[in-house]
Amino acid sequence: MHVDLTRLAPRPPPNLSANWRKEFGDTQLLQSKTEAISREVSDTPSTGGGTGEAGRGPFFEMVMNAYFYPLTAPGLFMKKYFICLGLIVILFACKDKKATIKAGEITTAADFVAFYPEVPLPHIIADTMLARKPNTTLALDLNTLSKYIPDSVWKKDFGKNASPKFYALGRAKEKEKENYLFTEVTAGNKRIAYLACFNNDNKFLKAMPLLKTGFERYTSAYGMLDSKFQITTYRETKKTADDIVFKRNIYFYDRNGDNFTLIVTEPNEDIIEDVVNPIDTMAATHKYSGDYVEDAKNFISIRDGKNPSEMVFFVHFEKNDGKCNGELKGAARFISPTVAQFVKSDNPCSLEFTFTGSKVTMKENGRCGTFRDIQCFFNGSYAKKKAAKPKAKK
Repeated sequence: MHVDLTRLAPRPPPNLSANWRKEFGDTQLLQSKTEAISREVSDTPSTGGGTGEAGRGPFFEMVMNAYFYPLTAPGLFMKKYFICLGLIVILFACKDKKATIKAGEITTAADFVAFYPEVPLPHIIADTMLARKPNTTLALDLNTLSKYIPDSVWKKDFGKNASPKFYALGRAKEKEKENYLFTEVTAGNKRIAYLACFNNDNKFLKAMPLLKTGFERYTSAYGMLDSKFQITTYRETKKTADDIVFKRNIYFYDRNGDNFTLIVTEPNEDIIEDVVNPIDTMAATHKYSGDYVEDAKNFISIRDGKNPSEMVFFVHFEKNDGKCNGELKGAARFISPTVAQFVKSDNPCSLEFTFTGSKVTMKENGRCGTFRDIQCFFNGSYAKKKAAKPKAKK
């Protein structure tokens, strides 16, 4: 079988141009290479049993692809195609590597959130970490911070006339939900790590202090955001070698109520110490009797009533830096196994207490303005304080 491959080689135009020579080389050299391959193919048995073009088989196609594709117009197209494809891959690879945003380049809320470095969960901030020298490359000026986090967040702790410094500590995102930003605020020896919550559109929702140093005296403390996006604050004080008191609170961000809700509190100290509790010494044997607390000035105490279908309560709260206060003592009756209702005969005031697990939710159904300030209500959820274990007798 003899196959003439020379007629398949690319033919230059009569006036051989410089571009053609650049792409295909010298015409005589191309022809001589083609003839050599033609002789090699002619010596190869036909896979089709015939001669001439009828004998073209896999070997023939292999030779044609291997030798002529780099030299023919389709080969040039494929060459340019793969070059373009490579450039596109490199372009997307570079795009995936997000450029680090500098503080001076923040112009949008998305920039502000992206400025905070991502951190794995659980993420713990201990009091010893706040004692270290801050990372100045993550410093934020007041003008930038104020655009995205209200000044009221830190001013109620540091005061209106303070001039603190701000540092981005880290960021974690709950899938398809909120971003949690850790920010350090320092003024002298006072330092606070705040946890701020932003929605998917990078809009500020709520913030809370996660850890404070330089305000109160304690032995150790930390704040943590875990992989379930539960927020823990912890502090302990060693009064004597054998007497250590602690307070651990666990919160979660309630997007429906737009608030950080306390779900667990584990103090072994008397946290209701600043307010006189008139029912403190009453019996507390009912399954729902006990103290449900947020802090020392915001709590609900519940004690046994005259019978199992009644309970005695005392509510005290102080909100907005003491600008919104309320206090009420009374007896409520259970209208279902988990709901108790308070109705005052000589007043439109009415409250409802709903118990779920170790939490009570209070709701003001009637007008209780006689017992509170105008701009606040008897509403909120409080976690049950674990009863302190009696100290072992020596």
